[in-house]
Amino acid sequence: MIMPEKMSLSDFVSRRLHPVKVTIELLKHEHERAGDAVTINKPLLSSILSTMELFVEDYERLIQGQSRTPAERRMVGEESKV
Repeated sequence: MIMPEKMSLSDFVSRRLHPVKVTIELLKHEHERAGDAVTINKPLLSSILSTMELFVEDYERLIQGQSRTPAERRMVGEESKV
């Protein structure tokens, strides 16, 4: 996901951080209630991994987009429409 032009960087990151924070709380909960071993079913683990991967992908795209000049960003945007 590319950051909308009207959204500030802090708002964009904050919005993307929310699912990560929820995931952290879930993991904390599982950690606190478990003994020496923590068991997480596969669908839940898949959800956790997807949440983390989406955040990392969005953040990397954001950083890559900011390192380009405005003209380069327009060219990349035009290429994706083809």
